[in-house]
Amino acid sequence: MLLISIDTLRADRVGCYGYARPATPALDRFAAEHAVRFAHAYAEAPWTLPSHVTMLSGLHPLTHGVRQPDQAPGDEVRLLAERLAPTHYGFAFTDGGWLSEPWGFARGFASFQAQDQDCAKSVEQALEFVRFREPKGPWFGFVHTYDVHCPYDPPPPYAGTFHSDGAEPLEVAGLCGNPDFNARALTAGQARYLSDRYDEDVRRVDDALAQLFAALDALDLWRDTLVIVTADHGEEFLEHGQIGHERTLSREVLSVPLLIAVPGVAPRVVDAPVGLADLVPTLLELVGASPAQLDGRSLVSLLRGEDDPARAAWILSDLAWQRELAARTSAVEQELLEPSAAPANASALAKIRAQHLAAGYKPRPVDPAARAAELRALGY
Repeated sequence: MLLISIDTLRADRVGCYGYARPATPALDRFAAEHAVRFAHAYAEAPWTLPSHVTMLSGLHPLTHGVRQPDQAPGDEVRLLAERLAPTHYGFAFTDGGWLSEPWGFARGFASFQAQDQDCAKSVEQALEFVRFREPKGPWFGFVHTYDVHCPYDPPPPYAGTFHSDGAEPLEVAGLCGNPDFNARALTAGQARYLSDRYDEDVRRVDDALAQLFAALDALDLWRDTLVIVTADHGEEFLEHGQIGHERTLSREVLSVPLLIAVPGVAPRVVDAPVGLADLVPTLLELVGASPAQLDGRSLVSLLRGEDDPARAAWILSDLAWQRELAARTSAVEQELLEPSAAPANASALAKIRAQHLAAGYKPRPVDPAARAAELRALGY
């Protein structure tokens, strides 16, 4: 099993989700030939740390409790690698930052590396484990990359690949939405320039994934390997007045790609709204592991083309860092709630949010200074 998280990749910048630019030919082929595409997948949080805890725990941020930079999941929150450890050899290559040991992400992995490097290098290292792993048997690999995340500074040969009409160049090296770009009054043309650079980074990651998929072809691994490609959140480029992600719950930030390749399951498109919390119960069911009582709901029936009438029509998302905001998002509409500006019982959304908080776990304190330089480079 291989889970790939492309940090900050919004769904509408992927060809199989309708994007016209040739930014993702490898992902588009993956969707067409191997994967079930979830057309309406939403993140439960708009920034890396809480969203990845949700992705790897099956719990909503309001349940696992990790909603601030100085919080990590407590021991009661079991991550996917921990659940699979008795039967699967686990290895991970992350780009560090939030996805590092202080926040608990190494738990359950036999081998864990957290350092900033090109996605192509992480793919190469992951393939080394797949080819030469000892002992042989079931395995779980996790690959995470920040290559799409700001500062939108793609290396050659990608820089300059795309150009939007009216784009106005500006300095990008070492700069991110918060606090850099949002401290300026950027023009629409400058936002287009940043968006072009973002697309070039998307293409860079896609080319790395092309090498991965080619290796899976050569090794004949599609017949017995689960492959999941997704993202923790998206990004805004002035659609709602800002650059970045961690201060908003817009669709551009919450809508993420979710592509799941299951041996023996034909490619198709699923229109039901799903969340990242649904991944863990899905993967546990697919590998025959012990079921768990989680916030997420298994996607296995949807993967097989069956209806799931008990599935909720919307996904609840939460933001608690820098401002408080909640949202529920369906395939066609969204409801927002700013708790500090509304009575506790102002809407059904407020009640649902309060129920989650009441049942949630207590997070473990952590000092972000352990990775301060990496986090500053990412604009945090």
